[in-house]
Amino acid sequence: MNETLLRKGAEAELYSVEYLGEKALVKRRIAKDYRIQQLDLKIRKERTKLEAGLLNFAKQQGVRTPFIHKIDRKNFEIIMEFVEGKRLKDVLSAKNAQKYCEKLAEQIALLHNAGIIHGDLTTSNVIVNERIGDFCLIDFGLGFYSSKLEDQAVDLLNLKKTFQSTHFALFKHWKTFEKAYSAKAVSGKQVLRQVENVEKRVRYS
Repeated sequence: MNETLLRKGAEAELYSVEYLGEKALVKRRIAKDYRIQQLDLKIRKERTKLEAGLLNFAKQQGVRTPFIHKIDRKNFEIIMEFVEGKRLKDVLSAKNAQKYCEKLAEQIALLHNAGIIHGDLTTSNVIVNERIGDFCLIDFGLGFYSSKLEDQAVDLLNLKKTFQSTHFALFKHWKTFEKAYSAKAVSGKQVLRQVENVEKRVRYS
Protein backbone atom coordinates (compact mmCIF):
# COMPACT_ATOMS: atom_id res chain seq x y z
CA MET A 1 0.00 0.00 0.00
CA ASN A 2 1.75 3.18 -1.24
CA GLU A 3 1.61 5.96 1.31
CA THR A 4 2.03 9.71 1.07
CA LEU A 5 2.63 11.51 4.35
CA LEU A 6 0.17 14.36 4.78
CA ARG A 7 0.74 15.46 8.34
CA LYS A 8 2.83 14.53 11.34
CA GLY A 9 1.18 15.34 14.66
CA ALA A 10 2.18 14.88 18.28
CA GLU A 11 0.30 11.59 18.64
CA ALA A 12 -0.32 10.36 15.10
CA GLU A 13 0.70 10.53 11.47
CA LEU A 14 -1.73 10.90 8.56
CA TYR A 15 -1.13 9.26 5.21
CA SER A 16 -2.95 9.35 1.89
CA VAL A 17 -3.32 5.85 0.43
CA GLU A 18 -5.35 3.87 -2.06
CA TYR A 19 -7.64 1.34 -0.42
CA LEU A 20 -9.87 -1.00 -2.43
CA GLY A 21 -9.38 1.20 -5.46
CA GLU A 22 -10.35 4.42 -3.69
CA LYS A 23 -8.41 7.27 -2.12
CA ALA A 24 -8.33 6.81 1.65
CA LEU A 25 -6.70 8.20 4.78
CA VAL A 26 -4.59 6.24 7.25
CA LYS A 27 -4.24 7.56 10.78
CA ARG A 28 -1.38 5.79 12.54
CA ARG A 29 -0.55 6.34 16.18
CA ILE A 30 3.18 6.55 16.64
CA ALA A 31 5.34 5.19 19.46
CA LYS A 32 6.56 7.53 22.17
CA ASP A 33 10.11 6.83 23.34
CA TYR A 34 9.57 8.61 26.67
CA ARG A 35 6.87 6.11 27.67
CA ILE A 36 7.48 2.63 29.02
CA GLN A 37 6.97 0.29 26.05
CA GLN A 38 4.15 -1.73 27.61
CA LEU A 39 2.33 1.45 28.63
CA ASP A 40 2.89 2.98 25.20
CA LEU A 41 1.42 -0.07 23.46
CA LYS A 42 -1.59 -0.04 25.77
CA ILE A 43 -2.25 3.69 25.27
CA ARG A 44 -1.99 3.49 21.48
CA LYS A 45 -4.22 0.42 21.35
CA GLU A 46 -6.88 1.98 23.59
CA ARG A 47 -6.82 5.36 21.82
CA THR A 48 -7.14 3.73 18.40
CA LYS A 49 -10.10 1.65 19.56
CA LEU A 50 -11.73 4.61 21.32
CA GLU A 51 -11.40 6.98 18.37
CA ALA A 52 -12.89 4.44 15.97
CA GLY A 53 -15.77 3.88 18.37
CA LEU A 54 -16.40 7.61 18.73
CA LEU A 55 -16.43 8.11 14.96
CA ASN A 56 -18.92 5.31 14.45
CA PHE A 57 -21.16 6.28 17.37
CA ALA A 58 -21.18 9.92 16.30
CA LYS A 59 -22.25 8.85 12.81
CA GLN A 60 -25.13 6.87 14.33
CA GLN A 61 -26.31 10.09 16.02
CA GLY A 62 -26.51 11.90 12.68
CA VAL A 63 -23.11 13.60 12.82
CA ARG A 64 -21.15 13.57 9.57
CA THR A 65 -17.83 11.83 10.25
CA PRO A 66 -15.42 9.93 7.99
CA PHE A 67 -16.48 6.38 7.08
CA ILE A 68 -14.15 3.77 8.59
CA HIS A 69 -12.88 1.12 6.18
CA LYS A 70 -10.73 -0.86 8.58
CA ILE A 71 -9.26 -0.80 12.09
CA ASP A 72 -5.77 -2.30 12.31
CA ARG A 73 -5.15 -2.79 16.02
CA LYS A 74 -1.79 -4.48 15.43
CA ASN A 75 -0.38 -1.38 13.73
CA PHE A 76 -2.53 1.12 15.69
CA GLU A 77 -4.16 2.34 12.48
CA ILE A 78 -7.56 3.50 11.33
CA ILE A 79 -8.10 3.38 7.57
CA MET A 80 -10.92 5.75 6.75
CA GLU A 81 -12.60 7.77 4.05
CA PHE A 82 -10.54 10.59 2.59
CA VAL A 83 -12.91 13.53 2.97
CA GLU A 84 -12.54 15.92 0.07
CA GLY A 85 -12.84 19.62 0.79
CA LYS A 86 -11.23 22.47 2.72
CA ARG A 87 -10.91 23.18 6.40
CA LEU A 88 -13.65 25.37 7.82
CA LYS A 89 -10.78 27.54 9.09
CA ASP A 90 -9.92 28.39 5.49
CA VAL A 91 -13.41 29.00 4.09
CA LEU A 92 -15.20 30.73 6.97
CA SER A 93 -16.16 34.26 5.91
CA ALA A 94 -18.62 37.03 6.66
CA LYS A 95 -20.75 35.69 3.83
CA ASN A 96 -21.16 32.16 5.19
CA ALA A 97 -20.44 32.57 8.92
CA GLN A 98 -24.07 32.46 10.04
CA LYS A 99 -24.82 29.33 8.03
CA TYR A 100 -21.72 27.47 9.15
CA CYS A 101 -21.97 28.54 12.81
CA GLU A 102 -25.52 27.19 12.90
CA LYS A 103 -24.46 23.96 11.19
CA LEU A 104 -21.51 23.49 13.51
CA ALA A 105 -23.67 24.13 16.57
CA GLU A 106 -26.20 21.54 15.43
CA GLN A 107 -23.49 18.91 14.91
CA ILE A 108 -21.85 19.56 18.26
CA ALA A 109 -25.23 19.49 20.01
CA LEU A 110 -25.80 16.02 18.54
CA LEU A 111 -22.43 14.93 19.92
CA HIS A 112 -23.09 16.30 23.39
CA ASN A 113 -26.63 14.92 23.51
CA ALA A 114 -25.10 11.50 22.89
CA GLY A 115 -22.44 11.93 25.58
CA ILE A 116 -19.55 12.44 23.16
CA ILE A 117 -16.80 14.98 23.82
CA HIS A 118 -14.80 15.80 20.70
CA GLY A 119 -11.78 16.96 22.68
CA ASP A 120 -10.27 19.24 20.04
CA LEU A 121 -13.01 21.44 18.65
CA THR A 122 -11.43 23.91 16.25
CA THR A 123 -12.32 25.11 12.76
CA SER A 124 -9.33 23.08 11.53
CA ASN A 125 -11.15 19.88 12.45
CA VAL A 126 -14.14 20.47 10.19
CA ILE A 127 -13.92 19.73 6.47
CA VAL A 128 -16.30 21.62 4.19
CA ASN A 129 -17.00 20.74 0.57
CA GLU A 130 -19.05 23.69 -0.61
CA ARG A 131 -19.62 22.15 -4.05
CA ILE A 132 -21.65 19.22 -2.68
CA GLY A 133 -22.70 20.77 0.63
CA ASP A 134 -20.64 18.35 2.75
CA PHE A 135 -19.78 19.33 6.33
CA CYS A 136 -17.67 16.75 8.16
CA LEU A 137 -16.21 16.65 11.68
CA ILE A 138 -12.81 14.97 11.84
CA ASP A 139 -10.03 14.04 14.28
CA PHE A 140 -11.62 12.58 17.40
CA GLY A 141 -8.18 11.56 18.63
CA LEU A 142 -8.58 13.39 21.95
CA GLY A 143 -12.26 12.55 22.32
CA PHE A 144 -14.01 10.60 25.05
CA TYR A 145 -17.44 9.77 26.42
CA SER A 146 -18.95 12.09 29.02
CA SER A 147 -22.24 13.80 29.78
CA LYS A 148 -20.76 16.16 32.37
CA LEU A 149 -21.58 19.84 31.88
CA GLU A 150 -17.98 20.72 32.71
CA ASP A 151 -16.58 18.54 29.92
CA GLN A 152 -19.08 19.86 27.40
CA ALA A 153 -18.28 23.42 28.45
CA VAL A 154 -14.54 22.89 28.02
CA ASP A 155 -15.26 21.42 24.58
CA LEU A 156 -17.10 24.61 23.59
CA LEU A 157 -14.57 26.90 25.23
CA ASN A 158 -11.84 25.44 23.04
CA LEU A 159 -13.91 26.34 19.98
CA LYS A 160 -14.72 29.79 21.34
CA LYS A 161 -11.01 30.50 21.80
CA THR A 162 -10.46 29.51 18.17
CA PHE A 163 -13.03 32.08 17.09
CA GLN A 164 -11.47 34.72 19.34
CA SER A 165 -7.96 34.17 17.96
CA THR A 166 -8.26 32.80 14.42
CA HIS A 167 -11.58 34.37 13.39
CA PHE A 168 -11.57 37.56 15.45
CA ALA A 169 -13.27 39.60 12.71
CA LEU A 170 -16.15 37.10 12.74
CA PHE A 171 -16.43 36.70 16.50
CA LYS A 172 -19.82 38.44 16.58
CA HIS A 173 -21.17 35.25 14.97
CA TRP A 174 -20.31 33.32 18.14
CA LYS A 175 -23.73 34.49 19.35
CA THR A 176 -25.24 32.72 16.34
CA PHE A 177 -23.46 29.55 17.42
CA GLU A 178 -24.65 29.88 21.02
CA LYS A 179 -28.27 30.43 19.97
CA ALA A 180 -28.28 27.37 17.70
CA TYR A 181 -26.47 25.21 20.27
CA SER A 182 -28.85 26.26 23.03
CA ALA A 183 -31.83 25.31 20.86
CA LYS A 184 -30.46 21.90 19.86
CA ALA A 185 -28.52 20.66 22.89
CA VAL A 186 -30.55 19.08 25.69
CA SER A 187 -28.51 20.94 28.32
CA GLY A 188 -27.53 23.79 26.04
CA LYS A 189 -28.28 26.72 28.34
CA GLN A 190 -26.59 25.07 31.32
CA VAL A 191 -23.52 24.24 29.26
CA LEU A 192 -23.20 27.81 27.98
CA ARG A 193 -23.47 29.12 31.55
CA GLN A 194 -20.75 26.67 32.54
CA VAL A 195 -18.55 28.00 29.72
CA GLU A 196 -18.73 31.42 31.41
CA ASN A 197 -17.87 29.85 34.79
CA VAL A 198 -14.85 28.04 33.34
CA GLU A 199 -13.67 31.25 31.68
CA LYS A 200 -13.86 33.10 34.99
CA ARG A 201 -11.89 30.40 36.77
CA VAL A 202 -9.19 30.50 34.12
CA ARG A 203 -9.10 34.30 34.13
CA TYR A 204 -8.65 34.60 37.88
CA SER A 205 -6.52 31.54 38.57
